[in-house]
Amino acid sequence: MNRARSATCALSLAALWLASGGSGDADALQDPPPTPGAAGLRQVPADAYADAGVAALIERARAQRKARADGLTSFELTYRERIYAGLGGRALRRERAMFHQERAARMRWAAEGDHIIRWLGVRRGVPIAGLGVEFEDDLREDDAFDLDFDILDPASEHVAIGSDWALHPLADTAALHYRYRSGDTLRIRFAGSDRTVTLIEAIVEPREGRFDRIAGSFWFDADAGVLTRAAYRPAIEYDFDREQPEDAEDVPGFVKPIRARVDFITIDYGLQELRWWLPNRMAFDATATVAGRWSVPVRFEWTFEDYLVDQEQTLDPGEDLPLGWTRWVDRDEEIPIPEADTLERSRVGLRVGLRAEPEAERIRDDPLTAEPDSLPENSRPVVIIVPPIDDLAAAPELLEPLFSPGVVAFEADELDDLRNRLSSLRIPAAGALAPHLDLIPGLGRLRYNRVEGLSLNARFGWPTGNSSEFAVTPRIGIPEWEPGVEVGWRRQTARGGFGITAYRRLTDLGDWGRPLSLGNSFNSLMLGYDEGLYFRETGLELSASRQGARTRVEATLFAERHQNAPKRSDASLPNLFGDAAFPDNIFAERGDIAGISGRWRAFSSVDPGVPVLSGSAWGEAATGDFGDYGRVAVSAALQLPLGLWSLALEGATGRVFGEPPLQRHFHLGGSYTLRAFDPGAAAGESFWLGRVELGRGFRIGDPAYDVGGSALRVTAFWDAAWAGPRDGFGTEGWRSSVGAGFSILEGLFRIDIARAVRGGATWRLHLYFDGLM
Repeated sequence: MNRARSATCALSLAALWLASGGSGDADALQDPPPTPGAAGLRQVPADAYADAGVAALIERARAQRKARADGLTSFELTYRERIYAGLGGRALRRERAMFHQERAARMRWAAEGDHIIRWLGVRRGVPIAGLGVEFEDDLREDDAFDLDFDILDPASEHVAIGSDWALHPLADTAALHYRYRSGDTLRIRFAGSDRTVTLIEAIVEPREGRFDRIAGSFWFDADAGVLTRAAYRPAIEYDFDREQPEDAEDVPGFVKPIRARVDFITIDYGLQELRWWLPNRMAFDATATVAGRWSVPVRFEWTFEDYLVDQEQTLDPGEDLPLGWTRWVDRDEEIPIPEADTLERSRVGLRVGLRAEPEAERIRDDPLTAEPDSLPENSRPVVIIVPPIDDLAAAPELLEPLFSPGVVAFEADELDDLRNRLSSLRIPAAGALAPHLDLIPGLGRLRYNRVEGLSLNARFGWPTGNSSEFAVTPRIGIPEWEPGVEVGWRRQTARGGFGITAYRRLTDLGDWGRPLSLGNSFNSLMLGYDEGLYFRETGLELSASRQGARTRVEATLFAERHQNAPKRSDASLPNLFGDAAFPDNIFAERGDIAGISGRWRAFSSVDPGVPVLSGSAWGEAATGDFGDYGRVAVSAALQLPLGLWSLALEGATGRVFGEPPLQRHFHLGGSYTLRAFDPGAAAGESFWLGRVELGRGFRIGDPAYDVGGSALRVTAFWDAAWAGPRDGFGTEGWRSSVGAGFSILEGLFRIDIARAVRGGATWRLHLYFDGLM
């Protein structure tokens, strides 16, 4: 398999792997088979069914699991699929599109004979790198043409999508693990027919807060007893420490916590020929988070259209194929196939070489039913037909990528209602986790700056619920030797969180960048350039955050004491070989204050082929030793793709009210405001800044890939800014710089060389994350 493509897919689908428990060992997730004197004789709990009606419905549905296929001999349909994975989170100004895939095929399912997949189109890419993923030389080894036919099998009644991780609510042992209650009833009368179908909803709630238990809404045909719609999610979010504690011990603490929240998995069935309920549309939405900062949203969407049910076959596995087309048989057996542009094999030949497998190998265990006979015993071959690969990406049957506006299988209102309905279900807390102490140095534990020097923290955590934890985090720096500590409780999910924390810590001014992160630590130690302006605070805060699809909101109530934090270290690689001492830190006024602060961030799109608008607004209001004061600021940025070229514009402005302390003024200078200048080179009660960047991108991989994005851009830029008294807002004393550099992975990493041209004449190298373009 192509290594670049394998790595890309592995990275892009990391969130899905997390959501499935990261394991293919289904036996660990399903109940053991009933044994005399054990599960086989266990009595159904009295509270399993809230009423007699739902009990009868579930028993009928359990008995009719395979009735969906009764009398059905074959059907054909058009299948369309869209997958998206992104990279975002509170550490980034906007989300980047990391991976997408669109596929379309004409498919045939048959009760007897051959299953057939005739691919119509396939398009895959990594927009963050401008990379169109190419196909393998041997298409049989390319997972672009892999498809689990069980999603079409009317007898399988799968509830999982792509992974074996949960106990099916219709399993024989399910009543020991779920509670059932009646929901709504819906009657549908079909136009032009006297047929009326009654659908009854069963609400399923787990007895245990476990990731391998589900909570959801299941609709059944009251007459046939078969599933017509399912909308569900895991009972709790995936937590790596809880689900795989042994593996978690080998994972460095700086990437923890690792969590994934599945918002929903849903499938709708349509009544074909007024008789058979067959798949209509499916969707999956999840978000993984790493270290509470990085998020990986993953979305899947499938549609099944243009059915031909029990009609004359239009897909022929033995048809003569045009030049350039490819055909093979997908099965577990390895059968030599002659090398040729077209891999031919007659229908009789499809079965040549098949050996009789032992019964245990032919029966596939499905943990969603906990019964080995829930699927057909014999897994029949699937004939796969592929047109010339040069035609696949441009096929008209392909839908636009999920990150692009266009036709969707589910409207946004539908999905919002589905999320709200699932979030209202009753789910017990997860089993208690043991306290843990993390002392291993890592990228999140170590940091370096001119105040603390080299500092290290430890972390003691005590889980208090499914997604909450009490934690104590002490930190000490060398040579400062000024201890700090944070003690608090927080509930954190993939969509946001809230908590309370008491602290004595070093903090930065907080308007731009992240000076207390890995990037600035590297710059300080290796380049002798510390972009942080620091002071020490001691106090108590209540904080909350909410992460939306395109927005993030943070708010904090605080009461704290500010203290000065003088420079304690000049150690750096440049200072080791010359006179390159750090400038003094800002002088912070001492005083007690209490107030509220907040920040709102938003961006318009993750599509690199369209203009993207992003922005932020933040503010603070407080009272205390400095009197009443407030501060407010707003920024906006626009990135315009122009083919391989790209233009980016950014502007920001802000001011204070009242008489805030010096550390609550605005301070400009550094990678995110005014390159080539020291942080605080321009400071005052009000400010404005503007930045312009022009870049030329270079793409790799499939040259026909035109979704957008660039792995590497060469950029040129101009920064201009002013800060001063609020009653003197203007241009007197404004500063500017120019420069050039490289943008890697859509600005995720930046390398810039800047020179001050107004208000200074210094040169500076900037290495930082999350650039403008």
